[in-house]
Amino acid sequence: MARLVFYHHPQAENFSLKYSSASVTEIQSQREQSDESTKLIGYPFETPVYVLYEGDSEIESAQDIDFDQEWLSDRIRDLPRPGQVVAFRLVELLEAAVDVRDEDEFRLYKEFEPQKIQQALDHVSWGASLPNVAGEVMSNLILRHSLPNANHRTGIAMLQFCIESVDPDFEMPRTHVDDDSWREWVDPYIVDSKRLITVRRNNLRFKQLEELDVDLVERKDGIQIRLAEFELDMHWREALTEYAGQHESHCTDFAQAVLERAGRDDLLDRQGPTKQEFITYLENGLVERDFREMF
Repeated sequence: MARLVFYHHPQAENFSLKYSSASVTEIQSQREQSDESTKLIGYPFETPVYVLYEGDSEIESAQDIDFDQEWLSDRIRDLPRPGQVVAFRLVELLEAAVDVRDEDEFRLYKEFEPQKIQQALDHVSWGASLPNVAGEVMSNLILRHSLPNANHRTGIAMLQFCIESVDPDFEMPRTHVDDDSWREWVDPYIVDSKRLITVRRNNLRFKQLEELDVDLVERKDGIQIRLAEFELDMHWREALTEYAGQHESHCTDFAQAVLERAGRDDLLDRQGPTKQEFITYLENGLVERDFREMF
């Protein structure tokens, strides 16, 4: 039987795996050295494994957020104009998602970090083929994880806007969570994306688990990561680069699948937008858009 441990604490999803050991003494020592709130689980395998989780004891309900104009302006005023525009649209998308989805689905696990949006834009190959540009926009926004939640859903929306900036008549295939086709083709891309970004941030922690003969790590939403399927034995900086590359390729594949499913093979070889063309579309092409229809 596979030996499985949880990446997020089963009773507190904002607590995530930080350290593991077969020694109670060692895990207690790590707990005493931590400056964060902690929780501890002992997994009763034949040889027990002890896992330390760190996190924030408070989770804010997304229903309580109020991203008003003054609040947002204060946080994005130092960004270059492209970062400001994308940040503004991302917050609008988050508010739309909160408005139409279940409250339990949108708890806030972290602070809003708008400076990471500009970092994402700086790592896109603007003007390359459309699937590449759209996929890299999606990938880099997800990797930087700037929003308190819904980074995958808003990343997909930005992929859609990237395609629309080249062809405003493009009709996005349905990617609604409650649509039957979701689990057929969109969900696997999101699940694999979450696997990649979790391994990217935790290769050394997962290597430690692998050395303790753990087979599977399960993150929230029941997503399982089979450790043997990933290369973990590398410096953490190397892992950040390696898995970022894999994630970009994964999202580029998703962009291509979107175009093919929409019957728009004519856009597969089309040149993607420049950064300015994308920003201009976000500013001027979405003024009357009701983003709630996207969720």
